[in-house]
Amino acid sequence: MRQPSQARLEVPTSRPHNGKASPSSSPAEDVLDRLRKAGTDLHAHVQLMDHIDFAATSLGPLSTWSQELATQVYLIMMTPVPQSITLGPDSIVLYNAAYGNLIRDYHPSYFGRSVTTWAEWAPYFPTMQKIMTEAANKGRAVQEDHFVMYLPVEGIFEEVSMSITVIALHSPLSGFHATFQDTTSSMVRERRVDSLKEFSECWKSADNLDDLWMKLFNQLGGRPNQFCFTTLYTASSAVDAGNASDTSSGGGESEDVVYTVYPDTNVDKTDYLATIDLTTTSNSLDTYFRKARSIRAPVLIPHEVIPEPWQQLAQCKGFHDICRQAVIIPSSSNKLTKVQAFLVLGLSTRRPYDDAYRTFLLEVQRILADRVINITTAREAANKKRDMAKRARIEKDLIEKELALRKQEAELASNKVDRLAEVAESVE
Repeated sequence: MRQPSQARLEVPTSRPHNGKASPSSSPAEDVLDRLRKAGTDLHAHVQLMDHIDFAATSLGPLSTWSQELATQVYLIMMTPVPQSITLGPDSIVLYNAAYGNLIRDYHPSYFGRSVTTWAEWAPYFPTMQKIMTEAANKGRAVQEDHFVMYLPVEGIFEEVSMSITVIALHSPLSGFHATFQDTTSSMVRERRVDSLKEFSECWKSADNLDDLWMKLFNQLGGRPNQFCFTTLYTASSAVDAGNASDTSSGGGESEDVVYTVYPDTNVDKTDYLATIDLTTTSNSLDTYFRKARSIRAPVLIPHEVIPEPWQQLAQCKGFHDICRQAVIIPSSSNKLTKVQAFLVLGLSTRRPYDDAYRTFLLEVQRILADRVINITTAREAANKKRDMAKRARIEKDLIEKELALRKQEAELASNKVDRLAEVAESVE
């Protein structure tokens, strides 16, 4: 992650720092001994304290720490929720194991260091500065409900949302105490629920498949942080009303085998990605498309199979990350309806592909499949109505012609009778 070179965090002073205990009392050593005995996990975290040269900081050697400071360290270390304390004029940060888990790969390298040296966090310093300054000036807890960061997990950045509550420490301590709550799951869930509502409302307004493809492509393509690229393939053959939904074929022989990339997709029309032919095995993607049509469910495409043109689409927008995974979503979720299109989505590069993500994509498919069924069903009904009206007109015309013919025959018969009568009268 690239960081602004000039960004720095100026931590405001909340209270004067004084009142250290005498070296003979060593309250910090007593606290650390108690923490080491509290449990294996806690013992491992507390061992980090042994590798910090506190004498080189404003906190001074452990033997000089005050009882207040030692107690504060004990309290945050024993707390199961993420907590940290920022101490002294050089803003040394100590935190518990839960906070270490929260900051992902930045732990344990950030432990015992000045927050002003956390260069990777430079983009977040202005917000952090604002929170601490407000806490120092107002002397009460300050809360930030939606603080979003991008933190690395094994070198891959993930979006992390948290709620932060900060209070200024009282004399003789100088610094800040912060409590954190990881709200990522709820934030992502709410965002996905909102997205599904928007998809449903937008796609519901489409009254034909061409209109649906346009709305779908534009809407999903306009969310580069949620989908790093969007590609759409539609059935090459015109979809007839009579075979758009065929319960007897179950997909079978009437299924389309060639799908063409949507016109607005940034793919060279002469490229091998311009069409997908499910009867061939010309590239490794074919297997994934055939599987998607076979199981009528989203199919995951691994990083090594994603074509370079799709990678280029992903890296020119959004987070500009390499796309690690993509999915192929067929427009049908059951074997009773044909696959009219394949939607290919590059998954968010800042979210893991977990059960919640899979559920979200299944909902996207459900909304899409329902809309396709509604459109094709409505078209079938309209075509049947038109056919019935046409047949009715033909039958009416035939009846009218038949009546006219019978009338003509009746008139001829009547004229013939009249002539016979005239002949009979003349004979008499």
